[in-house]
Amino acid sequence: MTDSSTNTNVDRPAHLVATKSLRDILSDLRKAEAWLLMAAFAAFLASAFFVVKYFVGGEMDPPNWSGEQWANAMLGLGITAVITAAQAFLYASGYKGPAAIVATVIVVFFGLFSEVSQSMEREDATVRQRSEDSPVFQATLGSIQNLSVQAAAPSGATAQLAAARGQLARHEAELTACRAKYRTDTRVQQCERYEHDKIAQARGALAAAEATAGSSANMVGSALSAAIIQAKTLEYDEDKHYAMIRLLKDLFNVGGIWASFLFSIIIIGTFEYAFHFVGSYVADHKRALLLMGRDTHGELIHANPDGLAANSELAEANFNGIPRDFGNAERDQYLNQITPERTDLTEVGNVRIHAEADAPETSRPDPPEAKVRDLTRERFFKLIYTEVRSRILNGDVKPTVRPVTDAVTDVIRHHTKALGLQPSLIGKPERQKIAEKILEKLERETVLELNPQQGVGKPKYLLASRWANRPAPEIPMAGQAVR
Repeated sequence: MTDSSTNTNVDRPAHLVATKSLRDILSDLRKAEAWLLMAAFAAFLASAFFVVKYFVGGEMDPPNWSGEQWANAMLGLGITAVITAAQAFLYASGYKGPAAIVATVIVVFFGLFSEVSQSMEREDATVRQRSEDSPVFQATLGSIQNLSVQAAAPSGATAQLAAARGQLARHEAELTACRAKYRTDTRVQQCERYEHDKIAQARGALAAAEATAGSSANMVGSALSAAIIQAKTLEYDEDKHYAMIRLLKDLFNVGGIWASFLFSIIIIGTFEYAFHFVGSYVADHKRALLLMGRDTHGELIHANPDGLAANSELAEANFNGIPRDFGNAERDQYLNQITPERTDLTEVGNVRIHAEADAPETSRPDPPEAKVRDLTRERFFKLIYTEVRSRILNGDVKPTVRPVTDAVTDVIRHHTKALGLQPSLIGKPERQKIAEKILEKLERETVLELNPQQGVGKPKYLLASRWANRPAPEIPMAGQAVR
């Protein structure tokens, strides 16, 4: 005995078809689309704040914007709107493959970059505002203002210096006037000695006043410089970050800017994942409706390349000719009452019951356990029809009875275990009848057209020119619905 690993690659649309009713799928799709719209709007705002602020030069003050700034703001809004719309459409499309991965990486990078940048800008502005509102910062600004006034206004030392200079100038003038005031040499000499003494005293007083004034100016200048340095430090105080950012800063021993980056990455990264999940949720439910043959409004899909809805007579004629199970009419009527979504489905013949009735009673094996629950005749026919139609459109099967019959046989054999059927229970006449009805249905849907040159050796149907000249649409295969 060998161990086998569990297959975790679940086909979510097929799982939804198997586990949810049509009404539940439609209800969940409406809710998911509303949340997707809300997520797209939030992503648009988060990116637009940063992009617009960058385009207008960092001034988020619309009343004072110039014409050029308004034009740049409109450009930023347009760019952000287009990228966000592409992001939402990509998430909701369900596209797979390398191209889709590259596109997802591009739009996610733009979202992360712009939204993280805006988050960090908002945190930076918050820290600056908290720092400027701090009482310590306000007191420092007051101190700078007082010291500036003190340095500009005359102080006591300045007055003493001015008085000493005045005294010196007065005595020097008196010395010059001694010879004019006195006639005798003795009196002149006495006057000059006296004024020389006074000039010496005045010069001493001037020197002292200059020293005092210089010391006072140095003290005021030093105090003013220290206050300015302190104000610059308190203008952006790292301690004013949010508590979680301070925790990240201490936990990883990084600077405040890196802690703010990590904080923003956690928030925006979680949002981007949720945005992508909601988009994938919408895509899975749309895919599930397609597997059920329904559009996003729950209406039956009737293939028509002209986009015209088929009328009710055509819808009823789609499955005519398949043997119908009249014995279970009462059961179907009851099920239609308790599950209204069944009433839109048209009746398909009970191929399985008919085939089982023709099989010998003694040689009939037990069918394998079916993985697909509640396999109605309608769904059974649609599984076969959808895959055969896809093969015809892709050019893998020619639109004639024998190749289509072989394709029907191949589909049934390929999915025998999932459908819970034995291929031998559906005989060749039944498979050929199904093939004929598929061709008739494709002709009514104008996928095929009658060959005007049909005859011996020439096919009855040809692929319509409008389909032959266009790439094949993405059509769900029956295997996707039963995995």
